[in-house]
Amino acid sequence: MSLLIRGGKAFIGGKFVEKDILIENGIISKIGPSLDTKADETLHADNFLVLPGLIDPHVHMREPGATYKEDFYTGGRAAIAGGFTTVMDMPNNPVPTITKERLEEKIGLAKQKSLCDVLFHFGTTDNNFDEIKKADPQSLKIYLGKTTGDLMLHNPASLEMHYKNFPKNRPIVLHCGSSDPDPQENMRKTIGVIKNAASLAKKTKNKIHLAHASTKNDITVAKNYAKCTVEVAPHYLFLSSENVEKLGVFGKVYPPLRPEQKRIMMLSALELVDCIATDHAPHTPEDKENGAAGFPGLETSFGLIFDLCNNGILDKIRLVQLMSENPAKIFGINNKGMIKTGYMGDITIVDPKKEWVVDALEMHSKCKWSPFQGKRLKGKVHTVVKGGNVLYREYEFVN
Repeated sequence: MSLLIRGGKAFIGGKFVEKDILIENGIISKIGPSLDTKADETLHADNFLVLPGLIDPHVHMREPGATYKEDFYTGGRAAIAGGFTTVMDMPNNPVPTITKERLEEKIGLAKQKSLCDVLFHFGTTDNNFDEIKKADPQSLKIYLGKTTGDLMLHNPASLEMHYKNFPKNRPIVLHCGSSDPDPQENMRKTIGVIKNAASLAKKTKNKIHLAHASTKNDITVAKNYAKCTVEVAPHYLFLSSENVEKLGVFGKVYPPLRPEQKRIMMLSALELVDCIATDHAPHTPEDKENGAAGFPGLETSFGLIFDLCNNGILDKIRLVQLMSENPAKIFGINNKGMIKTGYMGDITIVDPKKEWVVDALEMHSKCKWSPFQGKRLKGKVHTVVKGGNVLYREYEFVN
């Protein structure tokens, strides 16, 4: 099968250009102005932006073990509707991904059920070094603070052991959040954990990645180490502790939302950030009322970040780098993240003028709520192509 994408401004070679894209057998085969070629199907992208498929390096699909919150089918549809053709799932399930067997189980479930590609971070404990060696994962996730589930290092010596044992060219993702209820102490202790983790990585020469930075200080301290990359979730750019009163139990997240001044300072630190990651963490309303922490984010992330572009805070070129190119580079996702011949035919087509209002009841995630409910945005994912197949067209799934 072949697909021709005509017209539109495509992000190619670091800039937006008017070029056509031919995808054959799932791979981008030709790129050029007004391609004189026929295809089995043609998409007309005039007046639209044509981006490489978005990549989210931090999601919680909840399967296996908590499929009443989300599963690979609903999470995959939420990802595609949000423009993401690839996501990376976290290991802190009720039965965590800390053995080769559990990893293989997840891979099988995702292949069977998910519309988007799902890759997996492998979890760490104080003693699962042999399982990591057997599984040979592309990335590790180390929890150095409390989060959903019980996956966390308890022995301080384990961190250095994991650093020493893991290949130096593969990223180790770090959860450095503190659970201290006092806001100022929480931020101070989080910085201390980041400093310690980065200092140790410098000693062992590991590549590390800071998950969900929540203050400018988090980012600048982490980036003092040259081999550290940093992700930011949209909720730390758009929400602050001032929103928690309105959100009530729905405002709880790890790390917690920071003061409004810290949120504004985060926006000024975007030039230091390496990628946007949703930390898509769906919970039912009942779970939230019982104290669960986390927000769904796959279907609002692009619209929110594009809003920064509309308001002159972020360049559209930088958006593509943060949401596609850089995640592919950081996590070694081959042949993705760019529109380039020989690369996968994963394409996200955006209508930059489409105005819409966030309505969680219309979303594909199971949880059916959003901290951004009612927010007006301009710029929406119109069509999504994965491996040359049109999965989503004119804001609706093809099947």
